[in-house]
Amino acid sequence: MHNWDDDNPWGKWGKKCYDPGCGEEPGEDGFDSEDTCDFDQTALLLHKIIKALCILKREIAKCEEILCNPKFGLKEIKREVRNIERGVFSPTFGLPEIKAEVSTVQTIVGGIMDMLDNPTFGLPEIKAEVSDILAIVSNLNLDFPVTLLSDIKSEVSAIEAAVFSPTYGLPEIKAEVSQILANQSESPLLTTGPFTVDCNELTMLLKALNNTATPQSVTFVIRNLTNCPTVAVSEVGLAVPACCSEDTEVAIPGSGQRNIEVRASRSSADGVLVYLATKTGMPFSAGSKVNEFKHAEWVPVATFCS
Repeated sequence: MHNWDDDNPWGKWGKKCYDPGCGEEPGEDGFDSEDTCDFDQTALLLHKIIKALCILKREIAKCEEILCNPKFGLKEIKREVRNIERGVFSPTFGLPEIKAEVSTVQTIVGGIMDMLDNPTFGLPEIKAEVSDILAIVSNLNLDFPVTLLSDIKSEVSAIEAAVFSPTYGLPEIKAEVSQILANQSESPLLTTGPFTVDCNELTMLLKALNNTATPQSVTFVIRNLTNCPTVAVSEVGLAVPACCSEDTEVAIPGSGQRNIEVRASRSSADGVLVYLATKTGMPFSAGSKVNEFKHAEWVPVATFCS
């Protein structure tokens, strides 16, 4: 590679580019006048460009070194910056009044924290009460209830007996509870509740099914609710053999449109099912069904009013 002039890479290259093998000294522009040497001008130009880039990189590196040098710059500016940094980060730099106030606040807060953490600081009355409570609690022996106050234990026992007693309480409440229990479980007493029949409904079909292994009986009571107080106007009994059913037809009491209730009193609440339907026509004759009460539609009750 040829030697380059670092200070002036674009200057005349003269003898620096001269090839002694040509036999003559080069001219002023670096080439001999007779052009006896055949130089590659493109390669020469690229070589100079690369050299210029190297010089540019070196200059940039010098600039970076100067800019990043912590000692380069006006001494006055650097000294002032250092003074500002020391003032900002110094724990003792600032107005004496502000520092005095901060110190006072810290002292007060520190005193409060000491008092809060002090197990002996507080009103003597409160401490005395706490001490008495702790003494009482410490003397309690929960493993041996006989050490508790007998009056309290007797009162608690009486309350428990009253609450859990099946016979303690107002008769009205007990009757209501009995009714609720009867409605939630099976009862031998069933009712259709009140319903209306018109003048075309003349006959009532009554059925009973015995799903038990023993004979059972069902008594149907038909009540006309048109007048009050009501009375039982018709009563029908069915004797039902084991695993069999029985049915009958009766005339609906009264005439015209009227309100009726039918009650069923079963010999067993388990396994005995009832059914009711009203129809047109006379008993045991052809007619059309109007009202119907399947077993699931009957309502269990605890008692019947008379």
